[in-house]
Amino acid sequence: MKNPVNPKLSFLDDVHVKLSISIGSIEKLLVEILALKEGDIIELDKKIDEYIDIKLNDKKFAIGEIVIANEKYGVRVVDLAG
Repeated sequence: MKNPVNPKLSFLDDVHVKLSISIGSIEKLLVEILALKEGDIIELDKKIDEYIDIKLNDKKFAIGEIVIANEKYGVRVVDLAG
């Protein structure tokens, strides 16, 4: 696949990176986790309208916000980290 953004970077076309999105976290006791059942809700430490972290190879790359696109969840990049 040719790089549509910058053809001079085409040598990077086969480089794989891990992109991950962190929407929140929480600490729980193991006994609480083992007691979870289908339908339970786990509240995270972020509010729905807060920015989320976008990581590239486990390092913060950008911040974003959750959006709905074509009836699927997505993330809009708001700002690049740096």
